Amino acid sequence: MENTIHYQLLASHMRFRKIFLKRIKAIYPELLPGQPKVIDFLIHRGSACQREIAEACLLEPPTLIPILEKMEKAGLIKREKRPDNRKNSIVTLSEKGVEIGKTACRVFTEQENEFCGKLSEEERKVFSAALKKFCDYGKRLLQ
Repeated sequence: MENTIHYQLLASHMRFRKIFLKRIKAIYPELLPGQPKVIDFLIHRGSACQREIAEACLLEPPTLIPILEKMEKAGLIKREKRPDNRKNSIVTLSEKGVEIGKTACRVFTEQENEFCGKLSEEERKVFSAALKKFCDYGKRLLQ
């Protein structure tokens, strides 16, 4: 089992995630599960509607709603109603959210470099390209 691709992907993801969450929560203990990935998405995107955030963070919309509510109460995001669609709002990071997002990006980069430390630059490119193909194929299967 430990030599299968699915096990290696799962184990790698879980370890990377656990270490990242431990590191980011040491800096921002108030962060709750699900919030770092929303912040990471918005720090790169700027703003987005809830549907886009849910899709990008691989969450079902009903799962995202309470995450965003808690983030808004904590002052991490701002939501503004769209003039053309009052049901859907545009979500952006607050100043506090941007600060956390920049820190999260730094922690992600440091951790990625740490995890890939034994890989050559060429191996990193091949690994990244293979993971992208893997993800793209999985996305097509879900459509």
